Amino acid sequence: MRSRNPQPHQPSWAAPQRPGDDTVVVQPPRKRKVGKFVGFGCLVPVAIFFLLAAIGAAMGGGNKSSNAGASTSPSPTKTSAAPTQAAKTTAPAKPTPAAKTAAPVQASATISPTPKQASADARKKAAAILEKEDQDFRDFLAKGEDVVGTPQYTSWYNKAVVGLDMQQNAFKKADAYFTADNEPTDLLEAWRADNGDGNAAITQFGSDGLSPDAPDAATRKDASDCLAALAKADKDAEKIAKGS
Repeated sequence: MRSRNPQPHQPSWAAPQRPGDDTVVVQPPRKRKVGKFVGFGCLVPVAIFFLLAAIGAAMGGGNKSSNAGASTSPSPTKTSAAPTQAAKTTAPAKPTPAAKTAAPVQASATISPTPKQASADARKKAAAILEKEDQDFRDFLAKGEDVVGTPQYTSWYNKAVVGLDMQQNAFKKADAYFTADNEPTDLLEAWRADNGDGNAAITQFGSDGLSPDAPDAATRKDASDCLAALAKADKDAEKIAKGS
């Protein structure tokens, strides 16, 4: 059967079909759109790359946060260590001052016991001897003040310059009332020193009284020094009598 082809220059498949025409028109095969597949093929690796990048970023953020947590986590330990150091600084509060203050107590414990005192009667008798010696020096000074500038002064002067008690008889008598165990050595020596100053002032008065202008300022000063020294000697004798 011959196919109809009204247009001999066109292929039979391009001729329009008429109704009732049972001629089968064969369509030409379609060409595959290779460009579209190539485009989709390129997009897939790109999408996978961005997906992996997103996953990596998420994992990196988690690591950073975990690292940050790890870096900040030791801070409580450091802050908690500070009180420990503070405790170490306060730890040396040892009772060393108490030990130092206790040292004087031990020293006081080593002080030798107070020596035995002589009887009250012995102390009073010794003090009476010493006080009488002080009064004798005052009386002798008063005589010198009365005769200074007169012919009687020479006799008084001879006794004054020699010394009133060269043998220290009063001191020896007072010391005889004590023993080596109860002798108030310091008080006895103090009295002897003060009484000796009084005697020296009387001797100086005798020398100054030889001046044609005596009595003058020098002799008055000598008399004043003598009385002051004898007053101190009296206080020493009172302490001996009291046992202090």
